Amino acid sequence: MNISEFAKQAGVSTATISRAFHEPDKLRADTRDQVLALAQKLGYYPSPSGRALKRGRHDVLGVIWPLEVEGAEAEFAQRILASLTRHLVTNDLDLLVCPVNRSEPETLAHAHRTLQRSRCDAWILLYPRHHDALIASLANSHKPVVCLMGSLPECPAWKSVRLNQRSWIEDALQRLRAAGCRNVLLFGSRAGEPDHEERLKSFAALAPKYFGTRTACLPGWPPDTAELERHLAAHPADAIIGVDDRAALLALDLCQKISLRVPGKMKVIGMDDIPRAQFSSPPLSSYRQPLDEMVECAVDLALGKRKKSRLFEAAFVARDSLPER
Repeated sequence: MNISEFAKQAGVSTATISRAFHEPDKLRADTRDQVLALAQKLGYYPSPSGRALKRGRHDVLGVIWPLEVEGAEAEFAQRILASLTRHLVTNDLDLLVCPVNRSEPETLAHAHRTLQRSRCDAWILLYPRHHDALIASLANSHKPVVCLMGSLPECPAWKSVRLNQRSWIEDALQRLRAAGCRNVLLFGSRAGEPDHEERLKSFAALAPKYFGTRTACLPGWPPDTAELERHLAAHPADAIIGVDDRAALLALDLCQKISLRVPGKMKVIGMDDIPRAQFSSPPLSSYRQPLDEMVECAVDLALGKRKKSRLFEAAFVARDSLPER
């Protein structure tokens, strides 16, 4: 049933039908309620294509979902999706998910096709990558792009919502120093992922300020606990900063395996405050990103409600692996 047929049955104009769905405040309550009740009875809803043609937008946001980042668990990304859902409801938007694994040619080719043919108003690029294989297709889609959890210097016109990595790394170093630690290392880092690379770079720049030469970095993904065990045997440390909670939890497990008591002989800090952090043994101290505010900002940028990229701060969550002093 098209809008003209429905308007005839409702006994009102097509303009009234459109307002009942999209601008209800412009109608008398009894008229609006009558139209919506009949629509529910007949199973009618305005054509999305017609609405998009009239308004110049589809009311659809696209999200590029990187499967290679977290694998099947996707603990952190699931929290982002949950937050995104709330803001989609607030703005009455639909969501198009473009899954991609950049290491799999078939899913990458599918993503290229999706970016070209999909009818959405803007793309949110989750976990952007430097020199990303999707940059050309995103640019050719001629849609606004918002980078969430990173930025792409090679695409200065794209907006970004990201965390102040330097700030939380320095705060972690200060807390470890205040706790009496003397040797610190950063564990884990995924090459090509901007937020991990920023953490690695910030640690290398800031750690000597608080610990002199008694610092080390063990990058690589997935984090190599065998390498960590060898390093601790040759170069005793009393503090570990995980590049994220997954790396920190692996470090905690290793400490338990080799009878290195936490927080007695070793202090451990993570990043992201994933659910498992509070149930580890001992519970993991971590930094929590303000995900809801970050996602809200990304949606607003995608919709043109905000114009400027934004940098957010993380909050420390004290647990047993580094108690609050």
